[in-house]
Amino acid sequence: MDLIILNARIFTSGQAEPWAQALAVKDGRIAALGRTDEIKGLKTKGTQVLDLPGRLITPGLTDAHTHFTMFGQSLRTVDLKNTPSWEACLAKVKKAAQGRPAGEWITGWGWNHNDWADKSEPTKEGLDRAAPDNPVMMVRACGHIVVVNSRALALAGVTRDTPDPEAGRIERDSSGEPTGLLRNARKIFERVIPEPTLEDLKQDALAAQEAALKAGLTGVHSIELLPQWDALAALEEEGKLRMRIHHLLRPEDLKEAAARGMKPGAGSDRLWFGMIKLFADGSLGAGTALLHEPYQDDPGNRGLAYTEPEELRAKVEQAYAYGCDVAIHAIGDRAATNALDALALGRKTHPGPWRDRVEHVQLCRAEDRAKFKEMDVTASIQPVFVPTDWATAEAKWGPERCTESGYAWKSLVYMGIRVQFGSDAPVEPIDPILGLKAAVTRSCGPDSAECWLPEQRLSLAESIVGFTRNAAWTSRKEDRLGSLAPGKYADLTVFSRDLFQVEPQEWPGVEAEMTIINGQIEYRK
Repeated sequence: MDLIILNARIFTSGQAEPWAQALAVKDGRIAALGRTDEIKGLKTKGTQVLDLPGRLITPGLTDAHTHFTMFGQSLRTVDLKNTPSWEACLAKVKKAAQGRPAGEWITGWGWNHNDWADKSEPTKEGLDRAAPDNPVMMVRACGHIVVVNSRALALAGVTRDTPDPEAGRIERDSSGEPTGLLRNARKIFERVIPEPTLEDLKQDALAAQEAALKAGLTGVHSIELLPQWDALAALEEEGKLRMRIHHLLRPEDLKEAAARGMKPGAGSDRLWFGMIKLFADGSLGAGTALLHEPYQDDPGNRGLAYTEPEELRAKVEQAYAYGCDVAIHAIGDRAATNALDALALGRKTHPGPWRDRVEHVQLCRAEDRAKFKEMDVTASIQPVFVPTDWATAEAKWGPERCTESGYAWKSLVYMGIRVQFGSDAPVEPIDPILGLKAAVTRSCGPDSAECWLPEQRLSLAESIVGFTRNAAWTSRKEDRLGSLAPGKYADLTVFSRDLFQVEPQEWPGVEAEMTIINGQIEYRK
């Protein structure tokens, strides 16, 4: 045996044998699970033995919704998360501008006007003062709104005469001038920001990998583009990719993917592709999530269809024709309906054993939850959203609508619908312990004991399954990942304390002590 772990509490995430006390690893795979006295006898010359009393071991946790290299990039941009006001954001931008060459772009991520006292969305004037010599783009926490300064507007050619982009909006003042705030229009500026080089993307991915391993993650599902795939593939070829990445592409990448001969399942057990990501709507905080009924705080607004139903169906069929499963971003209840309808129509033309998923599922009617079950579509959820989302959801959608249809995790699990978990990093921290806590407590803030819609809380075991077995299934690797059983890869997350014996409010203080992939310790505190 190469490795033996003894005296731990091991949650296997398996349905038949959910618990063990010890395990043995040979050639990167689980060789045996059982009691300590059973496994101890498997020790041979050269076996590494880890005696881990008091630790909880789970199958390697997978964050099933990230933007991985973008997360790595966010670690070196202006961090606006948890800022108490726009003025506090501007102070950070001003500091970042000091010593920067004139004309160099300054980017940042994470502001959320719903956390500020006046709740007002920002405009360009403050950024003009904070960084007069640099173009600036600050992305809201949801990723669907940006605020830019006048230099950025000028470089992108955005004027009072510029039409709104498809499914987006350029906010304008009473005279028709752009305010600097844009919804679903980030690409306008990304086209004029210098493209990152392959080396830039590799460094971003390495930074993200270090943070993910430290958090106890053995894998992620990353929603990005072909340049990011190229960076990850280069790292794998160089022997620097230490974790597992299921890479989702956009439909606009399929032509190039076909030219390269990239087919679903292409890659290896470290990096593979097999799913296409589509968008049905915008976001809650931006007021662009697509709803059946108007917003409570904005009766003239039902959100925005990022992709109209006919086009959504066409893109689903395009993905199916290529052999790809589909993931559809849908936050509002109308978006969820449109997503499920597009999948159902696409399957009539292209029947198959598809493993599709709908991302976020923040508002979803009971009749659509039934469709999830009927079609075996996975609900891909980010529990960590609730501590910051709940108040905004109630203000924008109303308490009654939220109670019936909002963040209905237990209802989904109770119906037997597959539920997988992620963080949407860099939108939220990549640390899975925060997602576990949010799923179990649905707390109204990081330090709050108050629970929002407690009937929708999940158990810890159900939550771990969301980070393990279900994430392996949607990536078509359940035969080797997602649970601990003989023959499966020895991917393990080792927590410093047994979360089943610790109050959830204390979980953020519990660290990932080790992250083991293929039987190798890739991170050790």
